[in-house]
Amino acid sequence: MLHTYGRRMTAVVGLAIGGLLAGCSGGEERAESPKLGQCKTLLGAANVEAAVKTTGGSDVEVGGTPQADVLADRLVQEAKRWQKSDLQHTRYTGCRMDAFKGDQISGTVDVSVKWSVLSLGVMDSPENRRAWRQANASVYVEPEPGPARMRLIAACAVPGTIASQPSDLPLQFDVAGASLGTELRWELLSAFARSVVAEMDCAEPPVIPSALPTAV
Repeated sequence: MLHTYGRRMTAVVGLAIGGLLAGCSGGEERAESPKLGQCKTLLGAANVEAAVKTTGGSDVEVGGTPQADVLADRLVQEAKRWQKSDLQHTRYTGCRMDAFKGDQISGTVDVSVKWSVLSLGVMDSPENRRAWRQANASVYVEPEPGPARMRLIAACAVPGTIASQPSDLPLQFDVAGASLGTELRWELLSAFARSVVAEMDCAEPPVIPSALPTAV
């Protein structure tokens, strides 16, 4: 079933919310959308299935979803061109899932990555210490930068960039979804960060923790 909505992609996969994502229609199994499969690779199959289930929709449209190596290549090329005066960074959508119930959107899940305008140095300010949780020397998490959002910043020294790049231009990963609980947001965010970082060839790869860092 196709819906007219913004930049909708042509691939819409029917979901049996009470069962597997690849549902059945008239006794015949429907093939899974390739883009949905890419989302599962980036975010983890169980995480994607759980996220879609929370939206309460019966159909889902998937957008974005280039492979992690493509995302990493785009980020690396951008970092190599970066100078301190550059304050605009491209946001890359890893996976966007719009779930529909009838003709209405019942929920949206969106994960993205970009180079952050925040530096690791600003994390030491009293204001930022209240908002951010430090996982380790190179990873910080903001559990709620806005309604239904979660953000992770990780230092990644890209070979061929200026010396200040790792601290002044860290990676920023975001997940948004009103239907997602805190735990599922973290599972999606951390899995996505690991997928991209694994392809980045960072001089010292940041360690993405398995558990959401606790507040100090």
